[in-house]
Amino acid sequence: MKLSTNPSRSTWRRIADSRLINALAAPNGMGRYLEVLNPMWSLDQNRIPAYITAIHRETDESVTLVLAPNGEWPGFRPGQFCQVYIEIDGRLHSRSYSLNRRAGRIAITVKAQADGLVSTQINRQLKVGDLIRLSPPMGEFVLPPQLPGALLMVAAGSGITPIMAMLESVLKQGYKGGITLLYYNRDEANTLFHSRLQALASTHANFSLLPVFSDGTGELSGHFSQRHLLAALSFKNTLSGHTGALSLPECFVCGPEALIQAVSEEYQLLGHGEKFHAERFKAVSSVSGNTEVVGTLAFKHSHCEVSSDSRNLLEQAEAAGLQPQAGCRMGICHSCSCLKTEGSVRNMNSGEISHGEEYIRLCISQPLGDVSLAL
Repeated sequence: MKLSTNPSRSTWRRIADSRLINALAAPNGMGRYLEVLNPMWSLDQNRIPAYITAIHRETDESVTLVLAPNGEWPGFRPGQFCQVYIEIDGRLHSRSYSLNRRAGRIAITVKAQADGLVSTQINRQLKVGDLIRLSPPMGEFVLPPQLPGALLMVAAGSGITPIMAMLESVLKQGYKGGITLLYYNRDEANTLFHSRLQALASTHANFSLLPVFSDGTGELSGHFSQRHLLAALSFKNTLSGHTGALSLPECFVCGPEALIQAVSEEYQLLGHGEKFHAERFKAVSSVSGNTEVVGTLAFKHSHCEVSSDSRNLLEQAEAAGLQPQAGCRMGICHSCSCLKTEGSVRNMNSGEISHGEEYIRLCISQPLGDVSLAL
């Protein structure tokens, strides 16, 4: 089974954004004039305007915004994310959120974080009719065009958002293979998409929902383990009929680092590491080892110097009062890319150390000694 493709840009937008029309509308280009008349006429393909058409309260801490972007929106593949731009107190902020669908329209689901300025604004302040902006979709955490015979999906908390997009997409398109979702949450009340998932399980015989609650009321309890994997493979016999006795289904995981690591280790141990795919919704906060970070962090364009510590360079720049561009904060979107003019840094995802002048992603770079940035 193959997945459907995305739509292309409309003809009138291609004409309005042509070199000839933009030359006639110099120096600002046609898009600037159209946007003044109506924000939704914008030709900007990097910050695409979208109206909020509906807001659904998922849990006490989470909402889903249903969005209507303009004709610049290129469509997305289930599992991808985009940067969301909103204005707070006159300043434009951006964060990355996974894309899904609600009532046929694109949507994002956001959980309010205790110290999250943007997530709190989205949960408490935005209303129907407000305009936000979206980047084009990004990310490689997607299903292959040719779907495998069976799928195991594992999620925890808000990590369900890209998984949900994948799940609803394949079931809507008539996928007949077995699917089991192993889903970790504190309790039922804090489970995103709980009723939607139950409805899918009741209407699709090839889909099984296996909830795991910390309060012990789910089908399983505790953290992911080989016991949980075996339970998922045999639960209601959904996957057993689609994989051989010595095989594992293709696995897609989204959640905290501990969950991803645990599932990855089981797949590696059983010799099926090539079937494991993961998406992190939070950047790793540290690297192996106990390296003491001592040095000076110099922001050349801002004429500012501070003593560096073990945090990533994005966090240290913001703590110093700077406002660098940032998006996903986990090393995926490259919004925080910056020129390092001197010094050495460690990639907090891979552990790799690099030296000298180069472009780095601030959100996953840890300084090692003195570092200078063109910031």
